[in-house]
Amino acid sequence: MKREKGKRPQKGGKRMFAQVQTSVEVISSVTENGKYGEKEYLRLFIRKPEVRARAGKMAYVRPEYHDRIMRITRVIGHDSLTLSAYIDHVLTQHFEQFEEAIRSLYARNYNPVY
Repeated sequence: MKREKGKRPQKGGKRMFAQVQTSVEVISSVTENGKYGEKEYLRLFIRKPEVRARAGKMAYVRPEYHDRIMRITRVIGHDSLTLSAYIDHVLTQHFEQFEEAIRSLYARNYNPVY
């Protein structure tokens, strides 16, 4: 009896074949060049804030970035997204994306006092 490639017959001489079908859920819509698509951008950055602005700290942003972010939050966020919320989302994504590298660099450069 000739065996088909990749398939094993069942005991007792009867052949039984299983066909497996899988599906993949695409979580990130990053293109081949590493850029995010529109849906991914909206999901990551244009959403309700998780922290109130007054609960955070003040930070300075260069004027051209401030203007750009304000236009983004007004137009894409339909005036319902604050500058603080947008910056919080951007930083959250940054820390998630680069956590391993940041931890490694921090450990390499950290000199304990004691």
